[in-house]
Amino acid sequence: MTHKQLTTENILSLIDGQTLFNKYLQPFHKHNYLKSGVNISNPFLNQIQKTPSFNYYQSSNGNCVYNDFATDDNGDIFSLVMKLNNCDFKQSLELINTDFSLGLIPLSKTYAITHKSFSESDLNYWEQYQINHKTLVKYNVSAINNYTNHTKEGKEYTITSKPNDPIFTYEINKDKCYKLYRPLSPEKRYKFLWLGSKPNDFIFGYEQLPENGNSVYIVGGEKDVLTMSAQGFDAISMNSETTLPSLDLINELKDRFKKVIILYDIDDTGINQSIKICDRYNLSRAILPKKLKDLEGKDVSDYIKLGLKFKDITKENFKQKIDPKSDLFKILKSKRILRQNKSKDIKFSQPIINRHDIPLIYPNTINVIQGKSGTHKSRFAETICSSILKKNDCTNDMLGISIDTTKKMTVCYVDTERNLSDQLPYSIQQIQKKAGYKITDDPRTFDYISLLEINRDNRFEALRSYINHLNDSINDHLFIVLDVITDCLKDFNRSEDSMKLIDLMNKTINQYDVTFLCIIHENPGSADKARGHLGTEIMNKSTTVIQINFEQAKNGDLSDLIRVKFLKCRNTKRPEVFHLEFDEELKQLVEAPSDRINEIIEKRVQSASFPEMLNKLKIHLSKPTPLNELVELLKIDFDCGEKTIRNRLKVIIDTKKIIINSLGNKCLLIKEKEGNKQLYSLGETQLDLPDCPF
Repeated sequence: MTHKQLTTENILSLIDGQTLFNKYLQPFHKHNYLKSGVNISNPFLNQIQKTPSFNYYQSSNGNCVYNDFATDDNGDIFSLVMKLNNCDFKQSLELINTDFSLGLIPLSKTYAITHKSFSESDLNYWEQYQINHKTLVKYNVSAINNYTNHTKEGKEYTITSKPNDPIFTYEINKDKCYKLYRPLSPEKRYKFLWLGSKPNDFIFGYEQLPENGNSVYIVGGEKDVLTMSAQGFDAISMNSETTLPSLDLINELKDRFKKVIILYDIDDTGINQSIKICDRYNLSRAILPKKLKDLEGKDVSDYIKLGLKFKDITKENFKQKIDPKSDLFKILKSKRILRQNKSKDIKFSQPIINRHDIPLIYPNTINVIQGKSGTHKSRFAETICSSILKKNDCTNDMLGISIDTTKKMTVCYVDTERNLSDQLPYSIQQIQKKAGYKITDDPRTFDYISLLEINRDNRFEALRSYINHLNDSINDHLFIVLDVITDCLKDFNRSEDSMKLIDLMNKTINQYDVTFLCIIHENPGSADKARGHLGTEIMNKSTTVIQINFEQAKNGDLSDLIRVKFLKCRNTKRPEVFHLEFDEELKQLVEAPSDRINEIIEKRVQSASFPEMLNKLKIHLSKPTPLNELVELLKIDFDCGEKTIRNRLKVIIDTKKIIINSLGNKCLLIKEKEGNKQLYSLGETQLDLPDCPF
């Protein structure tokens, strides 16, 4: 029984191209059977194409090939398998043979080369291109006496070089891969031959490039690289002129060299491919003169051989056509703006909102008010809105808040929580009344909407559309309040949703005259962190972050005193904390009187004083005691909250306060871990520290 050899012809004689393409493209489409000409997303890309343009079809010679008109990817089934599996040609044959159990016999991978020194006739061949022995050695070019290889059928054969048919090798990977070059072979198909495992993306001359330089040429073949080097130019070549250089390679060359120039053959293939590459990557194209073709030459090596001069080679610069809607266009536009602005004297924007002449909010920024639920965050934001809308004859107190009267502003209040029947209308009334308007007035500079009835999945798009609508219809500076911002998107814990909203705000404040004030709840519990991934990211992106919460009373409960604290001020030093109260009669926030502030804070500070705490510890710690048990005992002793007790214990340990135990010995408060429990005890010390003051 005769077994057929593993060749492309034998594979295609046993299984048709459509079956092969369906096998290897199956993971990349949802069809049961992919028909010829049906477009799918390019499987070589890292992302799904918005408009799929990749398909396979049967060419005029009957073979199936793939093509992507958007990316210029094309090839046969073997090229597809090589790219999908990152393997070489022979490995692709073996993979197909295994996957379809074809039983074809792999060709022998062995070959043999007998090298020799360059003969006079060998060197004479290269000298006509002004390529000397030094250049040949630099690029690992060798002369060979003969080589042994195998036919597709597996039969061994040997070819010997002759003076009129020399054979040279380009060493691709020492002892593993060579590219044979028979320049004078009477048959063109024997001019080049690969021995060993052919790499997919080999670049001849890459290893010989300097770290950086003035210019680098991409030429049509290995001999052209040698010719350019002999003339003092840096050059590389792809495996063939039809191979498209990768974007990574082009970017690397642009980083290392001032100019990247394409110098391909003067035939139709070389001209078309060089234009295609230059147009895609915004490169320069060197054009060989027409007289080279008239002299029956086609490449730069022929150009030198015929004694023509480099000065006659012209260059054509390609300017990339940039879509005005593309991200690149936007980047280049911002670059121009930055270049213009950095050449001017920078005058920083003045604040548009102050409190007692201390800056609070600057124009074209993102700002945040955060706090626990029910701490009057919205009322504080509403007071800011009233300050902006305030009529000239209005004398209402605005908590000391004032605005830049030289800037015309329109307020847009976006609510997501309150109902449309009474809660939100009442808040709108309060904003207007505080600003000096009647509830029946419709101030031109006051806009308000609710997203409550918009499906949460659609709120981001609805908000974006509305912001665009406002920017198109209002010429004033827009002050947009988002209350609460976590309800303006589908999922505030999902980074993609959070960043879309933050990107929208950043884009808006840079493109339009807009400032954002965002209301956000803090997580329940003791942590002072705004909710979700959105809370983390908006803290990073904001200019001013204000925290509003109730002050703690003596017993650890929350008082009615509202603390307003600045967590972040990018443009100024953080202002001092100030305090507010809610006036039940006026139904609005008012500034808290100093005696009320002192009463709450002083009582809280007096609770669990250190001398009292040290004395109680001496009593309770006659033996090691678990932390939770100790905290409960001290809470009863001092009528205060757990947080206060834990803070006092931490300070006592950190500052090494001395406690005199029942035996009169000096001790330190010790914290130890026993299993899952934290035990507190008194440990005697010889440290020379001041005694307890009592």
